[in-house]
Amino acid sequence: MPPLSRHRIIDTAIQMADRDGLDAVTLRRIAKELGSHVTSLYNHVADRDAVTTGIVDELITRADLPTGEVEWEPWVRAFVAAIGQIAEEHPGAFAALQRRPVESPTASASFEAALGAFQRAGLNLADAYGAVKATTYVALSIGVERALSRRGEETETSLEQLPAEAFPHIHALSDQPEPEVAWAFSAETLIAGLRDRIRQSKTR
Repeated sequence: MPPLSRHRIIDTAIQMADRDGLDAVTLRRIAKELGSHVTSLYNHVADRDAVTTGIVDELITRADLPTGEVEWEPWVRAFVAAIGQIAEEHPGAFAALQRRPVESPTASASFEAALGAFQRAGLNLADAYGAVKATTYVALSIGVERALSRRGEETETSLEQLPAEAFPHIHALSDQPEPEVAWAFSAETLIAGLRDRIRQSKTR
């Protein structure tokens, strides 16, 4: 058996979260899974929060986030797609991204690329930062739905509880396309808004 390490602990935590949900991940359960005493884990992770942070860092490392010299529109699409993909690949562990800040070198490199791209397009630094944050909000929201869908959990409104005569428009949604259409709409609407904001910045 390989020696105990931070990497093995985090990898085990990710597998456990994907299987049983993030709340099921505890140091005691990780230790049992690894055949170690719980006190041995403290040589590699300080506490449960450190494990969650490690999960976030590892998932972002595994994600194919856009970096380097990139234009802002491809960056937005690639970032949203990468976060959505990691949500589907790790639907249980993905919940960690809602609990701890994303601060890994991989994420920072992608954000650095985006800040440069938005500024080259004409935004000042403050607005470029806002554009990156808006993209992150959309990506994480879509990721949450993709993770729930991957786990087979219901993400749509239950129409049975709503009388059709009072909610005709909502009932009409029962014939609408798959959620992927709404996810794509969200990303493209964000891009359209950012494009307009950039256009406005050039006329000031």
